[in-house]
Amino acid sequence: MRLALKKLHLSLHKSIERIDLPGVVYFFGPIGSGKSSIGRLIDFCLGGSYAWTPALQAEMVSAALEMSVNDVPVTLHRDRDSNQVMAAWQEGDETLQVLIPARTGTNEVLPNLGVVVLSDLIFYLAKEEPPYVRRRKGAPDERLERLSFRDLFRFCYLDQEGMDNVFFRLDSDNYPIRAKSVDALRYVLGYRTEQVAELESRLQEVREQRLGLLSGAQALAKALIDVGLDDINAYDAKIESIKAEIDRAREAAQVARLQRAPAPHAAEELRDHARRLAQEQIALEQASSDIDIRIGELERHANELQMLSVRFQRTASARMVLGGVDFSSCPRCTQTLPAREAGLCMVCGQPEHITDAAGALGESVVNEDLRARQAELKETLARMRAQKRAIQRRAVEIATARNAADRSLEVRLKEYDSAFLSQALQHERAVATLEQRLDAMLKYRKLPDVLQEQQAQAEALKIDEAELRAKLETAKKSAFNDRKNVDLLGELFLDCLVRAKFPDVRANYRVEIDPATFYPRIPLGVNEALVVLSFDNAGSGGMKALFKTCYALALHRVCARAGDARLPPILVIDTPTKNVSSVENPEVIAAFFRLVYELAVGELVETQFVIIDNEFNAVPDDIDLPISSRHLVNGDPNNPPLIPYLVGDFSEGQASDDAAPTAP
Repeated sequence: MRLALKKLHLSLHKSIERIDLPGVVYFFGPIGSGKSSIGRLIDFCLGGSYAWTPALQAEMVSAALEMSVNDVPVTLHRDRDSNQVMAAWQEGDETLQVLIPARTGTNEVLPNLGVVVLSDLIFYLAKEEPPYVRRRKGAPDERLERLSFRDLFRFCYLDQEGMDNVFFRLDSDNYPIRAKSVDALRYVLGYRTEQVAELESRLQEVREQRLGLLSGAQALAKALIDVGLDDINAYDAKIESIKAEIDRAREAAQVARLQRAPAPHAAEELRDHARRLAQEQIALEQASSDIDIRIGELERHANELQMLSVRFQRTASARMVLGGVDFSSCPRCTQTLPAREAGLCMVCGQPEHITDAAGALGESVVNEDLRARQAELKETLARMRAQKRAIQRRAVEIATARNAADRSLEVRLKEYDSAFLSQALQHERAVATLEQRLDAMLKYRKLPDVLQEQQAQAEALKIDEAELRAKLETAKKSAFNDRKNVDLLGELFLDCLVRAKFPDVRANYRVEIDPATFYPRIPLGVNEALVVLSFDNAGSGGMKALFKTCYALALHRVCARAGDARLPPILVIDTPTKNVSSVENPEVIAAFFRLVYELAVGELVETQFVIIDNEFNAVPDDIDLPISSRHLVNGDPNNPPLIPYLVGDFSEGQASDDAAPTAP
């Protein structure tokens, strides 16, 4: 993966800080100056997450990282508390931009490209397929999972916090976390023992499948001989002969049916009688439906008259009651009514129409008329319902008579047809038997094609088996070379420790690295005594930091020698001399930085170094290495800290650069 850091932008409330990141850059200064935050900000833009120092909590707005992936300019911008990254990159003359989750996501951001999170985007821009590893090998839910960019970058960013207590998570008690680091190293080193096992499994599967096809083909060939399919031409002649017999039997059945005479007179009379009954039944059903419609209309009319009678009686009663009231105030607005002339309504002022004797007589006539109409409708409804019941009784009688006529007609026709159609039915049964025999023969006729297909599949699997055998041999050789990479990692790790003057380690010792864990162990002494050095028992935090850094340097050296850019060519080393005194152990510090500078100008010349430490260790005069450095000092305008304008008490009582600096 060709990846290079260019520049870091830190947006603060009062300023924007820009930090160049050339090939080898060295940041140093006292605690609280913000030098470690530079490494954290780089990791943050690449998808990492941290609890910020108080100074950054107070002043940081966002961070942006300029870099190149496969020579493509890329900018990653991320707000301080955001779980998403705004990524922009150049594609031809066009600048593309997308908001993408930093670590976890559910939906594709770039459709049909498998880009869900930032890691996927980096692999996409690098034009590399994300590496897949097996999970839960041998279990029913065994599956392939992708390694992320974060799994690889763990070996590129040595943060100060985990420098002396976490060995790349290879020592974790959490198996899934430890397995991801192991899988990442297997991918980086090209260790392919799993590929050998997978190819062997596939070869066994293909071989069993081929032998199964051959066994089935042999059994099928024997069965074909038993049914006479060894001679295809003779079998096809039998099929044509049966087809001719079927045609002759069909013609004979057709002739027998055509010889059938017309039905006798009695059967025709029964058919006519049944037809008349059916017509009458249909007419009765239509009449019943019409009566139902008429009854519904009459019932609605009766209901309307009933409502009209009620309304009329209410109106008359109200008129009689209100006509005798002497209103003095308006019944609506309650205001006092003006004086009216005689004969005018006290309320509305119109001429009086109080119900008199003649009016009362009129109301009685109307009521009588309504009752008469209701009685007529009731009588009509009763007649219609009686008519419907009569029609229903007649319909039942007609249905019974029709069923009897149909049965009689069926019996007569069966008695008549049995004599004329027995011969036709015999021919038709012969046709059915011959057709069944023909279908069976046609099915068997496909078996030779199935046999040829099975034999062709077996031949194709034979070719696949040969190819898998060749791949397996290549994979076995490659696995041997992969083991050589693991051995090379141990040799280079020992070389780094010796050149860094790691205490108690000699050049004639050897490093043991188990490919199952990639956890290094160094037996101390040429006689391989039971005294073993590892990260767990390295002793002080300073020795652990050097131990871990030398392992990372050795890993990058292996990748550089292999010419394989699977590991990003970046090393961010934050305080490699943590807990190592420049006064008490000056030779160790000098030897370590000489090692780093020699590698930076030699084997790791293509690797970008970002070094962060308390003190500056200059490049020795005999090493020609261009290096950029920045001194971060609180309160020094010539060497400003990360946040140059901040002056506060954030660092009071703190003991390390990671703990809330005054002006980081």
